[in-house]
Amino acid sequence: MNISRSVSYAVGILLKVAQDGGDGPLTAAQIAKGAKFPPRFLYRVLRRLVDAQLLRGVSGPGGGYLLARPTTKINLLEIIIAVEGAHQSMQLHAVHPRDRGAISAINAALTKEHATMDRGLKKLTLAKIARGKPGK
Repeated sequence: MNISRSVSYAVGILLKVAQDGGDGPLTAAQIAKGAKFPPRFLYRVLRRLVDAQLLRGVSGPGGGYLLARPTTKINLLEIIIAVEGAHQSMQLHAVHPRDRGAISAINAALTKEHATMDRGLKKLTLAKIARGKPGK
């Protein structure tokens, strides 16, 4: 699985809102302050996080963005899917009929590893990321 830099931006946005959004919604300008990502990506990533129901947008004066759920209920797999879209296990195709058995075995192993990785990403919550202790 390739993960783009946009996932880093999304994690940074969610951490900023989690850490600084306790007194109410944060505006896009507040989220962007001090961040090291291009401003043109901010609204695209914010929209994807809202569409995925990881953030909640609040309109009007005093509006901005809030977490849609507690940090313990947001996981890295959801963040990746929100930004990158659903990912699929890589599948190889036999270039010669005699290779079908070997390619089938490889594809089964890839599918198993993909499922294992997804389970691990689901366990990695925003709360754990914020604590800097992803494995605990």
